[in-house]
Amino acid sequence: MASVVVTVGMGRWPFDRLVDAAGALSDRHEVFVQTGTSSVRPSCEHLPWVDPDELERRMLDADVVITHAGNTVRWLQRRGRVPIAVAREADRNEMGNDHQVHYLRSEQDLGPVIAVWDVQRLSLTVERHAELAEEVALRPVPPIADPERLRVVLEDLSERDRRRGPFAEHPVRRYD
Repeated sequence: MASVVVTVGMGRWPFDRLVDAAGALSDRHEVFVQTGTSSVRPSCEHLPWVDPDELERRMLDADVVITHAGNTVRWLQRRGRVPIAVAREADRNEMGNDHQVHYLRSEQDLGPVIAVWDVQRLSLTVERHAELAEEVALRPVPPIADPERLRVVLEDLSERDRRRGPFAEHPVRRYD
C-alpha cells in the first residue's frame, strides 16, 4: 500500500476527471486529494484547499504524487521527485486553453515525469510508479531562470509594449 497525494492546484477550474479517478485509488492505497473547485467528493481523505506548507509536506512525504500538468510538476522535479501528471484539457472545460497539454507532451519526452493521458490507467500507473520513475529519473531538470536576465527580458517587453500602444502587432522574439 502506497501513500498517494493528489493535487489539482489552486485555480478556478475544476478537475473532476482527476479527482474521481484519484478517489478510486483509495481501495488499494492511502490517498489524500486536494480537490480545489471540483464538485466530486472522493471516498478518501480530501480537502478543497490546503495550506501551501502543509501541501508541500504531504507531497514530500508521499510515496507517489499525482498532479495537474502545472507548476507543481517542476516544483517536485527540483526536489528529486518524479510526479505522475495529468493535463487539464480545454475541450473538457478543465482549463481555458490547452497549455497543460502542450507542456506535458514536451515534458514527457524530456523531463522526469510520468504522463497519464487516460485516467483509466491511473491505478496501473501508480502500481508501476517505482519502475516507471526509475526509467525517467535521470532526465535533466531545466535550470532555474536567472533573475537578472528575466528582469531584463520583462523590462524590454514592457518598454516595447509601451512604445507600440495597446493595439500594435506583437512579433515573437526569442531570448536565448
